[in-house]
Amino acid sequence: MEAATRDFHLLDTSGAVRAGYHLHDWSASPLGSPDQWDPALRSAVSMILESEFPMYIAWGPRLIMLYNAAYISLLDGRHPSTLGAPITEVWADQWPGMKPLVDRALGGHSTYGEDVPRTIRRAGKPYHGWFTLAYSPVRDEGGAVRGVLCVISETTPRVQLERRHAVQLQVVDSLRRLHHPSDIVEAACAMLGRHLELDHACYVEGDGTGAGFEVVHDWAREGAAALAGRRARIKDFGPAALSLLRTGAPLAIRDTTQDARLPEHGERYAAAGVRAILALPRLRRGQLQAALVGYARSARGWDEEECKLAADIAERSWEALDRMSAEQALRNAVARQTTLLDMNEFRLELADMLRRLDDPADIFVQTSGMLGRFLQASRVLYGDYDADRQLVTFHSNYTDGIVPDLVGTFPAALFGTANFSALIEGTSWVASDVQRDPRTGGPDTWPTYASLQIRSAVVVPVHHNGALTTCMFIHDNLPRVWSADIVRLMEDVAERSWSALERVRAEEALRLADRRKDEFLAMLAHELRNPLAPISAAAQLLNMGQPDGARIERTSAIIARQVAHMTGLIDDLLDVSRVTRGLVVLGRDEVDLRRVVDDAVEQVRPLIESRRHQLTLQLAPEIGPAVVHGDYKRLVQVLANLLNNAAKYTPENGRLHVWMGATPDHVLVSVKDNGIGIPADLLPTVFDLFSQAERTPDRSQGGLGLGLALVKSLVELHGGMVTASSEGRNMGTEFTVRLPRLQASMGLADAVRAPSSSSAEAAQGLRLMLVDDNEDAAMTLGLLLEAGGHAVTVVHDPFKALARAAAERFDVFLLDIGLPGMSGVELARRLRRLPGQDGAVLMAISGYGQSADRVDAEEAGFDRYFVKPVDAEELPAALAAVTAKR
Repeated sequence: MEAATRDFHLLDTSGAVRAGYHLHDWSASPLGSPDQWDPALRSAVSMILESEFPMYIAWGPRLIMLYNAAYISLLDGRHPSTLGAPITEVWADQWPGMKPLVDRALGGHSTYGEDVPRTIRRAGKPYHGWFTLAYSPVRDEGGAVRGVLCVISETTPRVQLERRHAVQLQVVDSLRRLHHPSDIVEAACAMLGRHLELDHACYVEGDGTGAGFEVVHDWAREGAAALAGRRARIKDFGPAALSLLRTGAPLAIRDTTQDARLPEHGERYAAAGVRAILALPRLRRGQLQAALVGYARSARGWDEEECKLAADIAERSWEALDRMSAEQALRNAVARQTTLLDMNEFRLELADMLRRLDDPADIFVQTSGMLGRFLQASRVLYGDYDADRQLVTFHSNYTDGIVPDLVGTFPAALFGTANFSALIEGTSWVASDVQRDPRTGGPDTWPTYASLQIRSAVVVPVHHNGALTTCMFIHDNLPRVWSADIVRLMEDVAERSWSALERVRAEEALRLADRRKDEFLAMLAHELRNPLAPISAAAQLLNMGQPDGARIERTSAIIARQVAHMTGLIDDLLDVSRVTRGLVVLGRDEVDLRRVVDDAVEQVRPLIESRRHQLTLQLAPEIGPAVVHGDYKRLVQVLANLLNNAAKYTPENGRLHVWMGATPDHVLVSVKDNGIGIPADLLPTVFDLFSQAERTPDRSQGGLGLGLALVKSLVELHGGMVTASSEGRNMGTEFTVRLPRLQASMGLADAVRAPSSSSAEAAQGLRLMLVDDNEDAAMTLGLLLEAGGHAVTVVHDPFKALARAAAERFDVFLLDIGLPGMSGVELARRLRRLPGQDGAVLMAISGYGQSADRVDAEEAGFDRYFVKPVDAEELPAALAAVTAKR
């Protein structure tokens, strides 16, 4: 009777009735009839039936489930079939996650889990919820654990609210740090895609026609094809969908193939991989302007929480875009306040500053700072561009104190080689957002810009002699729209800076040229006076009493030596002029540099021996043929000049060393001495015209400072290069000539040395007319020719010479070119037309030695051309040749 009462009380309680215990057929349950249950089980079941919290008990070896009425909602219509069934069957899909908690409770330990995620079904659909679970052991009257009690509290609303708040905070925090619309759009798409676990999250904008839209940015799950750049028609959504979007409400489509709001286009969406759509519109002034759109590849029901979360992300993104638009409008308003008047005032200040600067480095530094402060830019600097090596060297930085200085040499490829190629065309390069710009946003270039905090930039090219040489760089660490007026101002600053730089350099060059001119003229006067003094003394000596033969011989030798010295000086001047102006035509023969070295040494040996130097040659026979393609005579001249300098600028009893080496492509010859050396400050200009290592009042070394300039020009004409090195004053000097080496030689051309013309055997019987307005020069040369056995008629006026030639016949006419009233060239033309003089030989004797003068003389009919002073052996030899032909 007591058991029946207990059973009656258990099954007839309100909790048991609500749970359907009184109607359940317990005969099919492994537990059997409730009157047979363990007292501990009946007590536990009585407790849970009276609770309003979802609870269940899993009892016995098979963990038979008994639950209360509050738990029934979690079973999604499966009750009452689940009552009295094993928990492993009721929650077969959840059992792997539940088993560890149940086992722990069966082991006698309570377990508590807060906000545990569980996916169950509600209304026949999967439902993602969160629950707080408490598992406790249930013991029998003997204390043994026979089952598990689970108390459940659903926390889904709270967790969803907290998640939504967390997402809102994340969205706000992420968007707050962004300063460009494209960054905001990218962040919004990424957050929408990740939080809703989408396949695509896109930002779309109207295309401006009102009929279509374009995918501006696309976030895609890994492996999904990008949609950015795709276009679609607005009408594809259908009137109903568009009406909803134009109200600002989200459009949620579970299945594009079944939604009536996508008439005739749902299948096309599905074929493109779009089965579910969630669109969040952006309205501006009541017009549909853009939207955040999420796509899924499979049908998907968008629950209320997902729609709220997406709406939060969209709303915060729209607010950030509106904020950015307002800030941009404010910046534009501030920019508009920087009127043309302000820019003109800046230009006036710039011009005034540039007028006062006389240092090239100051020009760059001052203009970059002035422009940077005016534009409030992060960095302004200059960069020198080396097109051959594809390098850019940055200097003259102005920074705002936030970004670092950019100094040093970098490969142009780091900044985009194609960008520098565009600058070569002469057009300024402008980027408002370097990261988004396809020219700079790639993986090869963007990391460089990012590391230097360059987010927007303008580069203004500066060309010199048609080539890109320098650029002015303007950087900002934020995206920035550069107006056309601002870009023109930058171009104006770059142009004015370069003009000022050229002015300063030209002024410095003029000062340097003027100083060198003065030094050169003083040096030239000194060098010309030196031989004039002994010539003058020799002339006076000849006038002193009756000269004997020995005195005449000595004074004649003095005059001859000094005239030869003066001739050498003048020849050097003319030679370097011809070479540096490219008027010299080089021979192109296969030349053995060993023979060149031998001849150069032979020429300079008298000077070397007179100064008692020790000369060593190291011509490296092991390198094989040292053959180059060039002019034998000029190459001898190069090495003779270097040896001559080494001998002159090395104190007596010095050491000179000539070394030869070779690489597969070049032959190298160096001339080294232990002489006075070259100071470091003079090394860069050692090959300049009129430059010498040291000028002293005594001019003990002599010369005009032309030798090394001539060497450099001749070597470069041969396709080579010459370098100088010295460790400093009194540490000696080494000059190294590098010439292209011939890989294979078909046989060396005979580089026959021009034999010294010995005085030809005096020719007899020629009738000569000598025409020169310089009476002394004409008289002395006439006496010399008469001493050679010729009959000489000297005339100082070209018209008288023409009249005399019409009346008499002459074998040879020797004509000065620079005659008064009629040039020697014109006189030659008229002589050629005179009857009876057609067979005469015309020889020009002139102080003009340029190639153009020789061409003019040849065209006028001259047979020979001599440059004053005439070589004492060459002219007699030429006259002897005339005699031989008669």
